[in-house]
Amino acid sequence: MSSNFGVKAIALVLVGILIGAGGVYAWSSMEINRVSSALTAAQEDLAEAQDEIEALTSPKRVGLILATGGLGDKSFNDISYAGVLRAHEELGIEFDYVEPRAIAEYEGFQRDFAMSGDYVLIICIGFDQADALTTVATEYPDQNFAIVDMVVDKPNVASLLFKANEGSFLAGVVAGMMTTTGKVGFVGGMDIPLIRDFFVGYQAGVEWANASAMVIDPVFVGGWADPTRGKELALGLAETGADALFIAAGKSGLGGLEAIQEEGIIGVGVDACQCYLYPEIHIPASMTKRVDIAVYEMIEKALLGTFNGGFFVGGLKEGWTGLCRLPEEESFWEATFNFEHGPLPAEVLEKVIEARNKIAYGEITVPSAS
Repeated sequence: MSSNFGVKAIALVLVGILIGAGGVYAWSSMEINRVSSALTAAQEDLAEAQDEIEALTSPKRVGLILATGGLGDKSFNDISYAGVLRAHEELGIEFDYVEPRAIAEYEGFQRDFAMSGDYVLIICIGFDQADALTTVATEYPDQNFAIVDMVVDKPNVASLLFKANEGSFLAGVVAGMMTTTGKVGFVGGMDIPLIRDFFVGYQAGVEWANASAMVIDPVFVGGWADPTRGKELALGLAETGADALFIAAGKSGLGGLEAIQEEGIIGVGVDACQCYLYPEIHIPASMTKRVDIAVYEMIEKALLGTFNGGFFVGGLKEGWTGLCRLPEEESFWEATFNFEHGPLPAEVLEKVIEARNKIAYGEITVPSAS
């Protein structure tokens, strides 16, 4: 609320005093006009103050533009949506969201949200929204935006970047220690630096935990919404003898997890905990990319008036990436999806925690594709 609210209240009190004093002496027409003007001004100030109070107490609205593939991917989009939903429940915000079907739709949705003026923050999910956002953020410099997984160098844009290689290192530790054939594989959504970052971290984790294990060359679906192709690639890796696969492919990855179920091999999920998807098989762990936490933190800053554009990077130390079997995460995911993890061999968990601590304290430097 503006600092002149107190002045407005004082003005009302003074007007009341003047009116109350009117019976003491006869007022001139000039005095009456002066008091009348003061009363009118005070009434206008009161109306303005009431508007300010209403603005402060009314719900704030957030806009969410999901990545292609939409909700239901059990991964990237779903965990992003969870962050906004948490802000709705805990911070009282209202929100609108859209599910683009193609990259060409991004700019239109961004501009529609921005021109409305209704949103304290517009959140864009996915690296491929960057080109559109560069244009729209320039057109609407007073609108706050956040983008996940890419940098848009504009003063009104918060670019949220995740050290996916660090969380993927932990996925590699699990695969490296649990393989029995000594061969492990990786299925990615697209062959881009962002997904290569998952792979190089995973490969480093496998080699750190099991120097004798072989990491097969990665394979890529070519998109985020093709579970059929994801399944084909996972089956192909299984045919080569790989019995542990890390799958980072959005909705396409659901097909890969289906192949893991059919083959009875080990799967490591991605972004959100996916261990619950096939409880009849052993998906022992999932690398987590806590977009929900990052999104929630940006919404909170926007509500508090402390939002700033710029680059924000988080990994294991910041809690922005991790593994669902870490002690600080496991109960959260089990409550979220209403299931209970199967037992993880104690030596595997110990190795995961050792790796997490060494990365967080700088004793292990995880390679990156960028």
